[in-house]
Amino acid sequence: MSQAGSSQFQEVIRQELEYSMKVELDKILATAHSNEIEHTKKDLEGFKKLFHRFLQEKGPSVDWGKIQRPPEDS
Repeated sequence: MSQAGSSQFQEVIRQELEYSMKVELDKILATAHSNEIEHTKKDLEGFKKLFHRFLQEKGPSVDWGKIQRPPEDS
């Protein structure tokens, strides 16, 4: 597969993943109680932005060597 073909394929896959995520998050939002809808919607929008950023990143997404345990009292 050519470089252009590979990039195009990756873009199509990224778009499909984002659409699938949106569909699933909409299902979750539909289960929220009426008094929690706005808060839940805000949380899910934040998650969608993080997921979009994750899909845009090239290379390893986490440097596991930099991950530390949280303090015992947290």
